Amino acid sequence: DTERHRWSHHFGIIYLFQVILRLPSVTLNLQDPLEIVGEIEGHVIDSLSALVMKLSEMTFRPLFFKLFDWAAGEGAPRHRLLTLWRLAACLANRLRGLFSLFAGHLVQPAASMLTYERKLWSESESCLLLNSLLSCLHSIFLHDTQHFITKERSDTLTVPLIDQLANTLGGEELYQTRITDLLVPCIVQFAISLGDDSAMKPLHQQILLKMQHTASQVRFAALVQLLELASRLREDYMPLLPEAVPYLAELMEDDNEEVEQQCQKVVRQLEIILGEPLQSYF
Repeated sequence: DTERHRWSHHFGIIYLFQVILRLPSVTLNLQDPLEIVGEIEGHVIDSLSALVMKLSEMTFRPLFFKLFDWAAGEGAPRHRLLTLWRLAACLANRLRGLFSLFAGHLVQPAASMLTYERKLWSESESCLLLNSLLSCLHSIFLHDTQHFITKERSDTLTVPLIDQLANTLGGEELYQTRITDLLVPCIVQFAISLGDDSAMKPLHQQILLKMQHTASQVRFAALVQLLELASRLREDYMPLLPEAVPYLAELMEDDNEEVEQQCQKVVRQLEIILGEPLQSYF
């Protein structure tokens, strides 16, 4: 009975897996595939994720790699990447730390997708892909207990991730939502996962560089990111503060009033976080 039960789950997962592989063909006959296919696909992904929870690593690993090759292989329709990253985000959230056993396979593709210019993609497709990708990475970083972020992976992801502070894809409202709900928490958790001062400095420097961006909303977002990072690091942020001071001093007199006010807020909050006045630094 136990063996029959195990194989029942095994074939169930393969069946649902095959259903997912067929989904993109539906989009050929739809005017707006994302909304309709996304809803159908969401139900399938939820069911697949529930069954994956009952599979052994040995059973799941080849299925996951097969899905990856199907979605990211040469000539694959772009909608398969949406499926891949939506599923990966769901699995990363459900499997938590166990997902790191497979996540190494996603690091380089994630960095590539963050930097890839999707000229043939619609804006809604690109936003959905980016949101799923950031959600997946956040879950990986959040549940990392095995020092998943090696120096090599840190070097691969740092610049592409921080560059998303300047990615205004989708317009002002979607950009602000993505920054607040996805990107800032993702970058903070990434920083926490580094566990290494030598890796933290390049990440911090990249955030500071975004504080000099020509677009005011990007400078504002970089200030939000800096404050959230300092709020999590607490006293561990102190060694990084001297490097940030010239950038903060510049934004204290920014041409944009909102940026200037946000910078003043950041300085006040840093004083609370670090427990000392910062006037001597300026």
